[in-house]
Order: sequence, then structure tokens, then C-alpha cells
Amino acid sequence: MKRRDFLATSAAAAAGSSIVACRPPETAAAPPVTSGQWGSGDYSHVPGLAGPAHGTVWGRTGVTACSDYYASLAGTQTMMQGGNAIDAMVAACATLNVSDPYMSGIGGFGGYMLIYLADENRVVGLDALGKSPAASSPETMTLDDFAMGYKAPIVPGAFKGWAAALERYGTMSLGDLFEPAIQLAEDGFVISKFDERYTASSADKLSRYPSTTRVFFPNGRPPRMGEVIRQPELAASMRHLARVGPDDLYRGELADRIVAFLAEHGGHLTKADLESYEVEWREPIRTTFQGYDLHAMPPGSCGMSMFQALNIMDGFDLANMDLYGSEFVHLWLEAFKLALADDDRYNTGKEDADIPVDTIISREYADEQRAKIDPMRVASFSGAPLPFFGTTSLSTVDRWGNAVAFTQSLVNAYGSGVIAGDTGIFLNNGHMFGFVLEEGHVNHLEGGKRAKGVMTPCIMMRDGDLFAAVGAQGGYTIPQTVGQVITKLAVADMDMQLAIASPRMCVNRGGGRTPIPEDSVTYLEAGFPSEVYGELADRGHYLAEPGNLGGVQAVHRDAETGALSGGSDPRRDGHAIAW
Repeated sequence: MKRRDFLATSAAAAAGSSIVACRPPETAAAPPVTSGQWGSGDYSHVPGLAGPAHGTVWGRTGVTACSDYYASLAGTQTMMQGGNAIDAMVAACATLNVSDPYMSGIGGFGGYMLIYLADENRVVGLDALGKSPAASSPETMTLDDFAMGYKAPIVPGAFKGWAAALERYGTMSLGDLFEPAIQLAEDGFVISKFDERYTASSADKLSRYPSTTRVFFPNGRPPRMGEVIRQPELAASMRHLARVGPDDLYRGELADRIVAFLAEHGGHLTKADLESYEVEWREPIRTTFQGYDLHAMPPGSCGMSMFQALNIMDGFDLANMDLYGSEFVHLWLEAFKLALADDDRYNTGKEDADIPVDTIISREYADEQRAKIDPMRVASFSGAPLPFFGTTSLSTVDRWGNAVAFTQSLVNAYGSGVIAGDTGIFLNNGHMFGFVLEEGHVNHLEGGKRAKGVMTPCIMMRDGDLFAAVGAQGGYTIPQTVGQVITKLAVADMDMQLAIASPRMCVNRGGGRTPIPEDSVTYLEAGFPSEVYGELADRGHYLAEPGNLGGVQAVHRDAETGALSGGSDPRRDGHAIAW
């Protein structure tokens, strides 16, 4: 990557924030050279990395990278006690349920998990996306029902995914792995500034449901930074599941309590919906990029779409491009528009869908798509909108070289907004992202169908060895941000934290909908050369003040030494922890 002068006019840049001006400043100057926090001085020019933007962490026993530091601590402590990366993932997921409740949890609509098994030198995939209730249909639901409330939840798939991975590849008991989360729920977690802002932004939704406000508005209002939230009912539900087994959420007492609560308020989810649900072990899809082998989940993940865009980019001379220059940015955005147009056309979680995956991720198709890109002008695309969702991602790697990249979601912040009675469990609003009401669309709402999810975890291999496990949150920015981190690792040889924290760009759309039609906008974080803003505008990009630019969590293994490292996105509230 060429050495450039970058913007240094924004305090947000110095703090690693994603909030920057949408126009180039009147003046630009190189920021001061920082200390060796980022390794070699070659990257001292990259802004937004000083102060709160922490460095890559290194260890030998294990690394956990989560969007919440309580969860990273629980995962790494698990590996310090002899657990493997799968055990650490479950401990981290349970803790996220407590301290990051707006993004994921036992009632989450599901997620996609990739596991690298060191002994077998292979990657396995787990599809834990939930299914729509049998009673869900365009005749029984509105878009308001999708967004929040008692009709919004679909069958929660995430927890069954945790349990399935633990049963097949873990080494510890659910009770042991749940204990840190149970203690945190009983003793309480401290509200951070990020928690305060996120909860306040969801206050209108949460305030509608007494079962929710009783727990999360203990003083009759959203909690402020420094206050403590205790969740004894959630702790009791976790202890119950640890004692009687995970199947209880789908066939036992907890299932009965959740279904009865929803039925009392007009919800659709039934015991039969829960009893019939199963996760699916699936063969990952594969491609190569810049000499690395990449593994991702098949549809309804956006792995297919990310691979298409990376294949398009792989045909350009990336080694001689400035990753912060207007040429690279323009080509990247145009490649992803092409890929996301196909995503909107084909991608679904429905089992009976006919999706031409092999064609979409082929080199021949990438050549065809690449030829459509005008290097000096944006292309026009059309496509139907899909809704937005919020998510969490985590990555773990252990001393034996096993690794997990798992992305899961409640969908919108706090999901449906509803805690299921006295269970303490937030329920998802999986209809909101997984389906649409538009007749003829590939994700048209039908009862009993597996939802679509845009989550895009990825395992990177080099010369037959594990290199990295990468995942992100952030709606339709996910395949773009994961792809950018992969590119920075593969092309610019950045360390993990630098690849994550350094400035990003994305194409996005109001409300987080599929960013392909004419009202799409371009997000450029602080740190790109001032001239890039004007050069992109000249090419026809509509630059807007950046909003959601995702949150990446990733881990790395040095194949020669066995050393482990991890990075966590400073745009979120987490920190990777290594030992």
C-alpha cells in the first residue's frame, strides 16, 4: 500500500470512530507518526488507530474476539481451563446473551458457524437459521408485525446451533460453559456508553412491552452508563437448560412457557414449530483469493456474494493498487453492487430454492461481471429492498489450531423487543430480515421455511494451514467488511487489528436495505486522501456521512510458530483477549 497523506481533521478519526464528514475537508495533513503500536512504521499514516483503537493481541493458549469484552474474557478463560475453541464459542455466546442482549442470545433467530478442525484439517459449516412459524403468511402478518411484537419471532435457531456444535466437537459441559454468563446475569453487568446509546435508541420499542421494561428499565427509563442491569430470570433459565439439557427450549418446560406467553398476546409460534426445528450441517463453499483458500457458508449466507465480488477483484492488479485510492475504492464498490444484485435475485434460506452457486462463484462468471465495470463511472442497478438487521459475530482459536467463526443475530436491536414472560429470554424478530411480503420474490413469506441471513463468516487457509477466522456484524455491510479485512490481510500484509480498525468503505442504503438501487450511497470513513472524495463524486458516487460500517471480530494463527492473535473492531464495544 502506498504511503499517503490522510485526513487528520476529525476527532472522530483519532478515536477510530465511523462518524466522519461526507465531504472532503478544506485542508488535509498527515497525522503525527505514532509509536510502534501497529508494528512496522509502514502503517503509521493510517488514521483512526491511536488512543482507544487497541492493538492486536497475541497468545499461545487461545484467543477470543467478541463485540463485548465480557464475552471475550469468558471464551479465553474457557481455553485457559483446557477447553477448545468450540467450548470457548459457547461460553462467549452465553455471555453475549447477558451483556450484549440487543444483538444475540438464546432467543435469537439464528446464525452461521464455520469450524476449522485441526486434527482433520477441514472446515465444517453449521446452518442454525430459524424457520418461520407454520401460521406465518402475507395474510396473517404486516410489515409492522415483522418489525416488533408478539408475531415477530421465528423459531430461535442460535441456541440449537451452540448445543449442536458443543455436542459434536466440544469437550466441556453446558453447565460449565454457562457458569460465567449465569454469574454475570445474577450479579449484573455494567452499562457502557455504547450500551447506553444503543438501548436509548431502542427505547420506544422496548417501552411497549412490560416484560421487557421490568428488566431493562429498572428505574423507569433506559439505563445510563455506569448503572448495573441484573437478569435473575435469565440466569434461572440458563441454569435450567444446563441441568435438563438444551432440548428443553424446543420440547420441554421452557418451550411451553414461551409458547403460552406468545399465544396470550396473539403470537404465531407454536410448540409444533419448535419441536420440528433442526439445524443443518452443511458443506462450505470455497474459492481462492490472492493465493489464499477461502471457506464460507452456502446460501442463505452472503458467502456466495462475497466470493463473487472477491473473484471480480482478484482479476485486477491489486498488488500495485493503493487500497485507499479512488481506483481501488471505485472498483470495489462496483464489484459489490454486481454481487449484491445477484444476491437479491437468488439468495434465500429456503431448502427447495434453485440457486446457481457454482456459476456465481466461478472464475468465468467473475470475468463476465468484471467486464461490466466502467473504471470511470458508476453503473446503474435495480433491485427490490430487503430489510435491515443487527447482529453480533465472534471468532475463537485454540492452542491445537481449531478455530470458529460464528455470526448470529436477534435481527433488529433487541429483536422483537419482547422478553418471553418470566424466562428472561429476548425473542428475535426474524421475519424482519428473513422474509418479504413482495409476491414473487425469492424470500416471499411462507410458513415453515428457513430464513435468509446475510451473515458471512469466513475461514482463510494458506498452503493448507489455518490462517484466520473472520466474521462481522452490520447488515448488508457484512460481506463488504469481511471482504475488506480479507483483502488487507492478503494484499497489504496487515496484522489483524490494523486490518480491522483501518478505514473502510461500503455501499449502503437507507434503513440497511439491499444497497443496489439508485438511492444507494457510498460510505467513506475518515482516513481516505482528500482527493478521493472528489474523484469518486466525479465517477458518479453519491457520498453520504457514514452510518453503519459493521463490526469485525477475527483471529489468526501463525502456522510456523503456532502463535495466535486476534483483533476486535473499535467501532463496537469489544476487545480481543489472548492468553
